[in-house]
Parts: sequence; structure tokens; C-alpha cells
Amino acid sequence: MKTKTLLLVCLFVGIASLSLNAQGKANKADQGWYSSGYWGPVYCDGVMVDYLEGGTIMVHFVFRLFKNGKLLAKEIDQIKGEVLSSSGETFTIRETDKYVYEDNWVLTWHYNLIGDQGTHYTGTLTYDYGTQTLTVGNTTCN
Repeated sequence: MKTKTLLLVCLFVGIASLSLNAQGKANKADQGWYSSGYWGPVYCDGVMVDYLEGGTIMVHFVFRLFKNGKLLAKEIDQIKGEVLSSSGETFTIRETDKYVYEDNWVLTWHYNLIGDQGTHYTGTLTYDYGTQTLTVGNTTCN
């Protein structure tokens, strides 16, 4: 989770350096692209079976700070690229991350990982930054 936190911090530093046009326009969002490394756990039946790190990913983010004049911090990231497994397998990754701020930041991500040795993982994970709790949703492992 360290790298997810690092990615979140880097993302907000980048967003802070942008002109946040959404502040003055009720329903506008800021968006952009950046490249990064990756780290993420993989779960099957509630048990962590692998972790992925490194590789090269491209992230398209859409960040909305205000909606209809009310504070609403929400971001959706679409991630594509290749990452490496602890087993040495290379995975093509398609992932959608959704960060929402209510009382604290909550991240939910949906991943689809296709390995070059035939492994295929799909799943949903939710991480609450306030309680530091990871919740494993539906997963499929082949």
C-alpha cells in the first residue's frame, strides 16, 4: 500500500501545481496523463496470492474538486501498462481507481491482469485511508 499512498501523494502534488479551473466553474474537472511505476496486491478467495510492482504504466486522471458549488473531492484514474509479478510473470494491466473524499479518502480499484504465462486475475479492492483497512471484493483467479 506504500506505493499506492505515494502515487496518491504525487498525484495531489501534481494537481496542486495545475491551475484548478474547476474551482471557478461548477461542474468542470481537471484531467491529464502521467507515467509511473506500480505496486499492488493480488487476492484470490480473500488471500493475497501475489503482488505486482515496477513496470511502466500510464495513468489518465480526472479530478473534480467542486460540483454544483459544493466541495466534492473525487478522482477517477484509468491505468494501462505492464507490471511485474513476484513470480517473474509480466502482466498487462487495465485498472480503474476511484478516490472519493467523504470523512477521509477511500480508494476503490478494479483490476484486470493478464499474464504472459497464462495467469488471469480480476478483482476489486477498497482501501480506507482513515482506518487503514483493506477490503477484498469479488475476485476471479485463473
